[in-house]
Amino acid sequence: MKLDLRIWKWRSESRYYTVRLQQNLFNEWTLIKSWGGLQNNLGNLAIQTFGHIEDAINEIEIIGKKRRRRGYNIL
Repeated sequence: MKLDLRIWKWRSESRYYTVRLQQNLFNEWTLIKSWGGLQNNLGNLAIQTFGHIEDAINEIEIIGKKRRRRGYNIL
């Protein structure tokens, strides 16, 4: 059994967005997305599961494009 973890982080002047990709015990790939404000304690979390890593990577690419359009920089 191999559990893998990768993390991507984006930040704008006032907000952050983080994506964690990890393999769960059922060999599925899980995206854990968290976001919120840098100046307050407000934020949220969403979990999305994929059967294939390629699908998860495609979703991360879509998220990255959206973050860049909204003024976020990757860290």
